[in-house]
Order: sequence, then C-alpha cells, then structure tokens
Amino acid sequence: MTGRERALRALNFEPVDRPPLAGGLLQNAAFLAEAAGVSDFWADPRRTAFEAFRALGCDVVLGPVMPKRPEDTTTDAYGRPTDFTVVHAKPELTTPEQVADWAERHDASTLRASFDMAAACADYLNHMQAGQADAGDMLFIGHCLGYAPTFPTSDGHFSYEAFLMACALYPERMWPLFETWGEQARLRLEAVASVTLEHGLLRLIWIGQDLCDARGPMLSPRLMDTLYFPALRHALEPLQQAGIRTVWHTDANYRQLLPAMIELGLDGFQGFYETPEGITIEHMAGLTMRSGRPPILFGSISTVWVLPHGSPADVRREVERCVDASEGRAPLLLAPSSSIGPEVPAANVRALFDHARTYRPSWSA
Repeated sequence: MTGRERALRALNFEPVDRPPLAGGLLQNAAFLAEAAGVSDFWADPRRTAFEAFRALGCDVVLGPVMPKRPEDTTTDAYGRPTDFTVVHAKPELTTPEQVADWAERHDASTLRASFDMAAACADYLNHMQAGQADAGDMLFIGHCLGYAPTFPTSDGHFSYEAFLMACALYPERMWPLFETWGEQARLRLEAVASVTLEHGLLRLIWIGQDLCDARGPMLSPRLMDTLYFPALRHALEPLQQAGIRTVWHTDANYRQLLPAMIELGLDGFQGFYETPEGITIEHMAGLTMRSGRPPILFGSISTVWVLPHGSPADVRREVERCVDASEGRAPLLLAPSSSIGPEVPAANVRALFDHARTYRPSWSA
C-alpha cells in the first residue's frame, strides 16, 4: 500500500502493517538536504523538505514545520542554533490593567459582517490542495494550529505576564477578548467545513494553541473553563457538525486539562510531554473520547530527552515503546513529540526514521 493509504487506514481505525511514519516536524536544513540528495536546502526549501520525507520513507507529512535560517534563531548553551525564533518585538501593554482595558474594547458581534468568507475558503483550499500535490503518495495534514482560538505568547501586543495576571484579576473584563478570539476561529473553521465538504478534502484538521508548559496549564483549570474553553467550544461547532475530526496540539503537560478537552469533543492529540507528573502515550492510548472511540495520536518520540541527548539505540527503544503503547487500540501516526531541532544529532534522526519503517509490533496486521 502507499503511505497515503496506510495513513488513511490508520486514521479510519482500520488494520495496518505498522503505524504510519510522519515527517514534517524536522528543522534541520542540512539533514533534509542530505536526505533529499541536494547540496543547498535553501535553493528550494519546500521542495527539498518534501523530497527528503519521501526518501526517508514517510507515509504522512505534518505541517511541514520548516527549518529556520541560523541567523533567525536563538542558540543553546553550547552556541548551537535551536528551533526558536529570535524575537525583537516589545509589547505595548505591560500591566494587567492596560490589558483588561484593551480587552473590554472588543466586540465579537461585529466580526461576521466584515469577515471575508470567500477568501478564507480559498486560502484553506489552496493550502490543502497544494500540500497534497507536494506530498504525492504521502498523506498531507496541514499545519493549521493558528485556526484555533488565540492564546497569546509573549511576542504579541502585550507582555505574557500582564495577560496572565489580567485573566486572574479581571476575568469578566477579559471575556470580550476571548469571545472575539472564539468568533474569529469559528468563522475560519466554518470556511474549513464548507471547503472540506464541497471538495472532498480530508475530514481531519490539526489545530491547537500552547495552553500549558512543562508544569501544567498556564491558567488554572477554573479560568480555562471560564475564559478559553467556552471560546473553543463555540469555534469547534462547525467542524463537529460537518463530521470533521480535530487533533489538538499538546506538546506540554496537559494532564489537568485532558478531561475538559475530551468533553469538548476533540478526537485526538499531537505530541506529549511525558513525565511522571504529566501524561504518557500509554495513558493516552487507553483513553475514550466523547465519540466512544480511542484518541487519534500523533507522537511521541521525545524531543526533550531522547532525541537530543540519547544514543541511536535509545532512539530505537523509544520508537518501540511508542509503537507498542498503542497495542492495536489507538490509531498512531509515529512522529516526534515536537519539532526536531537542528541540535539533534543526525545519527539519532536517522535511527528514528530507519527503525520506524522496519519495526513491526506484535499486534500489526
């Protein structure tokens, strides 16, 4: 079977000979160029990336999340480039009172009249059709994380500290902002639903926002229930009405939020921050979603510990652990837990892709 057929079978809860192997989350330009057999990655980055994933035997492409030029990234303690972008923006709003004042000025009821639905439909259609054309016999699952209601990071209009404090101190004043973000996302996802049904696109979307860090939620579960989850529930309705499944980006410690996210009707999760206090792929594979089915899982070769710091043998053991964890129950696209940065040794990257293609779990068809 082709990679695309293998991925579609897995996503439809049908038997496969092995979990589909996902490419796309690899920000190492030199490795991608070598895999694709070209000398200069930057001469044609997108084409080179897709050719590399094809050469590596991938069945599906997530994203893709493209490498950044070294001059645009931060460096680690050893002076090596990372996958984090250099940010020079300075926020204008730096106190919780300023953020709350600004939030109160938002009005979600005015958005629909000015929203360009035709342009949103065209953008999504072009994104998905161009991606699948580039992927060929691989399945393309586009990077659509920004389609979820906004949950801002520190490079925005206001400082992250001021935003979080405003949510804690003035939740009623902050609601118009979250409501606006929810309506913006809903309008965009209405376009996704319309285009998907009209053109027969893949009835699955990969979305999300960074709601947690390694310790847990950035806002308390109570505040998430008050502010973010009502906005997310509103945004997801067009997808659920159209039968489009949603996989949520969770490359952090989502342990406290999982029950609420299952109740929202999500269908799966991508990337896990696996610690004794967090969540594990074994735990995730045993969950039951609101649909009554197990979750769709994209993951979860550790980009925090194993890939950057382990040996190729450690990586191979990690591949086997993640594959065995699904035990034939939860559909798995085998992928790193997050983007593989340029600091990861090439031998470890190669071990991931080589072993993922050859390892056969006992439960496989």
